[in-house]
Amino acid sequence: MSINLYPIGKCASKVSYGVLDSIQYNMFEPNVQCHSNTVHTILTTTFQDQVMLTRKKAAPYLILSYEYDNILNREYNQIEHFVYSMEDALTSFHAVDFSKGQEITVSASLTNKWRVSLDNTRVYSHVTNEKSNKIFMWSGAKWKMGDITHVTTNATIALDMTYHRGSLRYSELSGALAYPVYEVRFSQNALSGFKSTIYVEEDMSVTSDGGYMRSGVVSFITKYKV
Repeated sequence: MSINLYPIGKCASKVSYGVLDSIQYNMFEPNVQCHSNTVHTILTTTFQDQVMLTRKKAAPYLILSYEYDNILNREYNQIEHFVYSMEDALTSFHAVDFSKGQEITVSASLTNKWRVSLDNTRVYSHVTNEKSNKIFMWSGAKWKMGDITHVTTNATIALDMTYHRGSLRYSELSGALAYPVYEVRFSQNALSGFKSTIYVEEDMSVTSDGGYMRSGVVSFITKYKV
């Protein structure tokens, strides 16, 4: 079972790349920063003597932003291809919150089951459509993504690896970091803030670096409550 993961496209088991329209793309982090902010929608009414009535209008959600500076033309084209495939803000997909990485301290493996130890599990949940239901584990070269089946608060997370994506092996988890994954949509006009910067005089193709470099920010909004 494949899913769309930003910015690589459809990812399947045992490989650390994604596919869009038969083109293979590799994962790369935003080269400036990733930041995420929880938004609480609260209605407030102030009365005499500063007495305030507060009430929750909707469940909290997350705004996740990737900031890029002078990325190569081929990297920008990859992002642009992904945005086009999702039809901008129309279609949901999955994105990694690289601002909340944690070191995996202990791990265990059984058939199609992994268990990882994290000292802060607040952003994770095994409840469908609530918080982060998946974990992205990345060594910097290879990655693996699993579905969460159980969370023991601030201790361990159990993962179902039946439909695991990525090629990172259990034996390669040492030194890898774990990140939450959310189902998200783009903010409207996702690429409107990107600007051309330096021109690189090389061939322009899927694998070459030629063309204008770009700088800008891509923002996502979570589909479900966090």
